[in-house]
Amino acid sequence: MLDSNQGTVVLLNPTAPPRDIEHPMAKRLPDMGGKTIGFLWNNKPNGDVLFGRLEALLREKYEIKDAIYGQKPTASIPVSKEVLDKMVDSVDAAVVGLGD
Repeated sequence: MLDSNQGTVVLLNPTAPPRDIEHPMAKRLPDMGGKTIGFLWNNKPNGDVLFGRLEALLREKYEIKDAIYGQKPTASIPVSKEVLDKMVDSVDAAVVGLGD
């Protein structure tokens, strides 16, 4: 922002201070073998490619039983209750990620 009366430039810092995390991470599974893994994609480009490759690696290395995919309408809109409920009811662990 330029103050034309004084000929100075004022710089603004748009960053917010760090927040305290109130929700601890979920407990790790002791083993992924035979488990169903959920993938929640935010619909950004290449996220589906990333999750497909990750699923293949998990099947190969850990012999997961199944993979369930959920999708947000766009990156800026929260996941629907229906998609979230399906994940909660169907998977042993979930991967949430982005594309780009």
